[in-house]
Amino acid sequence: MSNVKSSELRPFGELSQQGLRVTQGIDTRGKHLQVRFEAPSQLNNAPMFYYQNLEIGMYSYLRTGIVRYVDRIGRYCSVGPGVTIGEGEHPTNWLSTSPSQYTFEQFKFYPPEKEATKRRRVARTEGNNNGAKGCVSIGHDVWIGAGATIRRGVKIGHGAIVSGNAFVTKDVPPYAIVAGLPAAHLRFRFDRDVVERLLHLRWWRFDINDLAGVEFDNIESAMDEIDTREAAGVITETPQSFKSVQVYTKGQHSLGVEVSAPRAFPEPEDDPLSLPLLLRYDTEQEVRKREAGLLSVLRRKLRKAGRKRA
Repeated sequence: MSNVKSSELRPFGELSQQGLRVTQGIDTRGKHLQVRFEAPSQLNNAPMFYYQNLEIGMYSYLRTGIVRYVDRIGRYCSVGPGVTIGEGEHPTNWLSTSPSQYTFEQFKFYPPEKEATKRRRVARTEGNNNGAKGCVSIGHDVWIGAGATIRRGVKIGHGAIVSGNAFVTKDVPPYAIVAGLPAAHLRFRFDRDVVERLLHLRWWRFDINDLAGVEFDNIESAMDEIDTREAAGVITETPQSFKSVQVYTKGQHSLGVEVSAPRAFPEPEDDPLSLPLLLRYDTEQEVRKREAGLLSVLRRKLRKAGRKRA
């Protein structure tokens, strides 16, 4: 969908009928952003900054904050107010951390800056940029608490919980709960066998309305019932099919809503936010245990050597 003229823009309110809530206070930084969404979903309910195109699944919502380098938010995600997700980073190994070295964007309100920047600018490249890179990817059924910050390039696995005011600097495995500055792993939401079963079940493949009558508050019963219904053909996967609109600041959006072809869900073994992320966490934990064991042996040897010298 190409950019449209101001005369072709329409009120945000009309998007509600298509299943996307966008309210006054959204700021797209002067850009027309393409938003791919499943209905229903919500981009904001108060001031919110968006910097680039985004994909968001059904029954997911955000409220306020900053969303910059984020490529996808899965289904059934809850994002609290005041979050900062995928914000850009300044160089720490240059003469200065100031963006005045490489861009005029921050001070473009001052007329001489555009030309002056051309004379002094040093381009940021893969070789000289030591900040975090890539986009944040958020899986299905993720809860991000109020005031959380997620560093650029981080992957948040399905079912994970990020505590309020946490600063997430590394990938979060599926169904993990993390908290703190920087965020650390507290525990998993369920026992390992339940986590693996949930990842294979992929309950988010279904429309929540097709799961009416499931005991949501009883995890074992819920998984059994969903398995039974799917095996009997009572419920079938609802493939992801995204509507696409262009969103612009000032309460307007482009004419028309485009609909994508349905997209099936990957198998858990092939889903980077599912089993591969969980298994990588397992490997990292084993490495830490081995390193801790070696360090413990070294300390004992040093203490023993010290006693001998004494």
